[in-house]
Amino acid sequence: MKFVVPVFALLVYLFSSAHSRAESTPSLSALMTRHTEAMGGLLNWSRVESIRLLGTVERDGQSAEIVIVKKRPNKIRATVTLPIPGTEGEYVQIIRAHDGKTGWTATRRAGAKETVKTELDPTEAAGLLSDAGVLPKLLQLWRSNEPLKLLGRSLFEEQTVYILEWDDGNSETRHRFYMDVNSYRTVAHEVQTPADTILTKFSGYEAFRGVYLPTRTDITAATTGRSVLLTESVEIGVGIYNGYFSRNS
Repeated sequence: MKFVVPVFALLVYLFSSAHSRAESTPSLSALMTRHTEAMGGLLNWSRVESIRLLGTVERDGQSAEIVIVKKRPNKIRATVTLPIPGTEGEYVQIIRAHDGKTGWTATRRAGAKETVKTELDPTEAAGLLSDAGVLPKLLQLWRSNEPLKLLGRSLFEEQTVYILEWDDGNSETRHRFYMDVNSYRTVAHEVQTPADTILTKFSGYEAFRGVYLPTRTDITAATTGRSVLLTESVEIGVGIYNGYFSRNS
């Protein structure tokens, strides 16, 4: 006797099969290709020599202006401007910078030309240098052929994500990236060390000259608490001389 599959049952099977394929996790290479395109594509990013971010950082109920400048290949300078307590219209600036070789910090009254620069300790300098790339961190790692692992799909704060892991060579440090399954953009980066756990969340992505950057960054650390960076403006290709990042200039 010939076995006949009911039409309805066949349609359900086909739908379930297609849905299952759609829900399957792509390969690491395919996922990173989608991520690259979602961030603006390599062609647009290859044209980015420098980035200047202007915004505010909020912490413990207080807000301060912040300027972050990055330049290829690995230069960064961040300046936070705070009002001086007990004064009117007087501000102090806290600077942290890395020129690719040396990390340094300085504190000065806003508008002052003289700046006394102090070298950062190795741990702080390494942390600053790790954020110095113009490329978004996950894209930077992929382009540098770093050993990324795709752990699969999961939920991150009720959002379905792909989880990628990177070992930076320190066996006691683990990096995890959480990528939205629909937008293919990074929604969070978690760094776990024996001393701390730092979770950085990204949202409000917008296009700037063809590349995508988050306009809100939430940083929570077990040891230092929570800070929120709100980006108000972005300049791509701003002309900054190398001495701007150097301790010796």
